Amino acid sequence: MIAALQALGLTIVTQPLNALLNAIFAYIPSLIAGGVVIFIAWLVATILRAIVRGFLDATKMDKRVGEAADLKDWPLARAIGEVVYWLVWLIFLPIIFAALGLTALIAPVMNLLSQLLGWIPNLIVAALIVIVGWFIARIVQRIAASFFAALGTDKLSDRVGLTKYMGKMTLSGLIGMVVFVLIMIPIIIAALEALNLTALTAPLVAMLTAIMVAIPVLIVAVLVIIVAYFVGRVVGDFVATFLAGLGFDNILVRLGLAKEGPKGQRTPSQVVGWLVMIGIVLAAALSAFTMLQLDPLAALLSGFIIFAAQIIVGLLIFGVGLWLATWASNFVIESNWPHKYLLALVARIAIIVLSLAMSLAQMGLADSIITLAFGVPLLGVALAIGLAFGLGGRETAARQLDQWQVSMKDVDQKLAAQAPEASTAPVTPDQPPA
Repeated sequence: MIAALQALGLTIVTQPLNALLNAIFAYIPSLIAGGVVIFIAWLVATILRAIVRGFLDATKMDKRVGEAADLKDWPLARAIGEVVYWLVWLIFLPIIFAALGLTALIAPVMNLLSQLLGWIPNLIVAALIVIVGWFIARIVQRIAASFFAALGTDKLSDRVGLTKYMGKMTLSGLIGMVVFVLIMIPIIIAALEALNLTALTAPLVAMLTAIMVAIPVLIVAVLVIIVAYFVGRVVGDFVATFLAGLGFDNILVRLGLAKEGPKGQRTPSQVVGWLVMIGIVLAAALSAFTMLQLDPLAALLSGFIIFAAQIIVGLLIFGVGLWLATWASNFVIESNWPHKYLLALVARIAIIVLSLAMSLAQMGLADSIITLAFGVPLLGVALAIGLAFGLGGRETAARQLDQWQVSMKDVDQKLAAQAPEASTAPVTPDQPPA
């Protein structure tokens, strides 16, 4: 085509075409050289990958490393072979660019290659640290798990009831895993420091160092809670047995809240023992949070303990009030006072109301509302009686008192008829029931 254009005298067209063809034909040797270098790089990389894979497969490195590390189907030979393959390509890359005449790319690639080759020893050292540390941690993990299993920790977890929450993992296996993690953390710190990548590894090293500092305190806190749990169980069982021996299980019958003692359920003494155990565990948890410097959780738990103590004291006050109400009611009924059944009912209600007010005040549940609810009606009744007797209403108050007296006699007769000791004899208003 160029010859035809020259024959036509179109030199303006043929000159650029001749220049393009000259450039293409001049670059063909470089292209051929680059192709040859690429083929050589591919051949060397493939051969070295095959050699590495064959050597590792012959030595059964995958199986040995997998069994030692407790891993299955770990393709170690394949991974190392791929690393060798691409490393050969990276080494041949500057030669390929030089053969292709791409001199502008040679300098950046050489700088990258020099940095990478300079960093590879650090990477190898870090990898060796992790691999050796992994093996050591696995060995120590198995030793710890076997040791604690021989001590009977798995049976202890069954007795305590931890097995149902741990699933397939045993308590000895959990302890072995904790030991493994404790060993691997300093190993990972050493591997990161071996890389000399300060910008990347400095935050990670600081975090892992803080974890290593906190781990002993955490272990002590967990041990405190565990010891408190066992001590709480012992003390709770002792308190429950002691109270049961004192007849505390019949407390509901004595307070008039039940007709017979508990059957086939948790007894009051067992409930008190359980509360004692919970109190000891909560106190230990508060101490553990303080040791861990978890101030918000410690403050929250402290407030909960104080509130729970107030609730328990309030319930005790109300229980004592119920006992006093029952005792006062029985005392009045056993006396020879006129209208004793009505007085016994009034005394019982008054003591129960007073004890309820005191218990609610102790619990700290709306003190102002409790004061208004119990103080204002009492003050109103006193003021009404005073006004009735002191401001010209004496005759009306007298008639009202007579009506109240008749009503009280009627109520007294009805209560006497419902009382267990009431006789069948008729009761007159002037004669109290037997």
